[in-house]
Amino acid sequence: MHTWKRLLTTTSKHSYWWTKEEDEQVHTGGKNRTKITTQRIYILGLGNVGSFVGHSLAQLPSRPPITFLFSKRDTFNHWNQRGRMIETVKDGISYMQDGFDAELVPHIVDFKFETAQGQSNPSKSGNSDVIHHLIVCVKAYATVSAIKNIAHRLKPESSILFLQNGMGIIDEINNQVFPDPSARPNYMIGIISHGIYLNKPFSIVHAGQGTIAITILPRRSSELLLQSSPTALYLLRTMTRTPKLTAVGFSPTDLLQIQLEKLAINAIINPLTVAFDCTNGDLLQQPSATRVMRLLLAEISLVIRSLPELQGVLNVKMRYAPGRLESLVVNVAKATATNKSSMLQDVQKGYPVEIDYINGFIVRKGEELGIQCVLNYMILHMVRAKSRIEMKKSHNILPLEERSL
Repeated sequence: MHTWKRLLTTTSKHSYWWTKEEDEQVHTGGKNRTKITTQRIYILGLGNVGSFVGHSLAQLPSRPPITFLFSKRDTFNHWNQRGRMIETVKDGISYMQDGFDAELVPHIVDFKFETAQGQSNPSKSGNSDVIHHLIVCVKAYATVSAIKNIAHRLKPESSILFLQNGMGIIDEINNQVFPDPSARPNYMIGIISHGIYLNKPFSIVHAGQGTIAITILPRRSSELLLQSSPTALYLLRTMTRTPKLTAVGFSPTDLLQIQLEKLAINAIINPLTVAFDCTNGDLLQQPSATRVMRLLLAEISLVIRSLPELQGVLNVKMRYAPGRLESLVVNVAKATATNKSSMLQDVQKGYPVEIDYINGFIVRKGEELGIQCVLNYMILHMVRAKSRIEMKKSHNILPLEERSL
């Protein structure tokens, strides 16, 4: 069974995966909680999300040791030259934070593209220290390549928190990196709603206060919260006690539903701003764009409401009705009217895009359910083509081989 499909099998007895008593024990440490061997947290990806999380964790009174993992030597050298500091700008005020450790993980495949001379052949990092707590903030398409190079340092007692857009990433990790279920680390999923953008390398602007919703994926269907791995509980406790993150623990069922709502919003705003080369707010000013949005949402709504994993969950039909999803999209587009979507920014910079984990996910699930999502299939390939055209212009290289869909 796919990992994301297991989310709803753990909540038949409780509306939440854990009880109030368990929640209190997690946040106080718990009498019977197994002691973890290290408090060090590794962060993979030093973009806007990775910088924000690292900066926030470092401000805790009893902060954990934090290590950033770098894949490129020039970025690693630039980090050292800048004094290993991260800047967060909020309301025009700059907050500098230092005290981080850093590690160069060599030979990770270049996430953006492969050269015409041939494919990269990444090898494992020479460091063999076990990574017990890992937060992954790289783009969805880069995740498998990034994890492969540190997989030898991730053990069954390790825990990984994925803070990324899109869906279907963990299934790829299981298939390509950890095919043996007994050897897999513990998985956690986080959904971030803070408004953050990268100002310059190692400097971010915190433009809007939000939250981070987090869940621990159970390894067994009957597993309750305090039966989770100590490393997962430690990560959950550390994230939720960090004031700036405003992190909240959710049951797997509730987080899946939040994740699907965010997927629906991203599946409209991101690809359509690429297709029309416009800001988010421009989508609301053109009747033709609104019609395209509604046609796409009709397919997205049908796929989500037809998922067998959601059958029996209260109010699913209403929550994911096309009209309600449209209102969510409109609200986000209005709130970010002058912004360019992250996908449009990536296309304009000649970077790959996460379309395969957004509209591509809808298309794949539709195929499994016997639903033909022809419009999502079309927009998927339109964005793919646009991305590759811009990559060729920017770098004059061959893009990574695309997924078959």
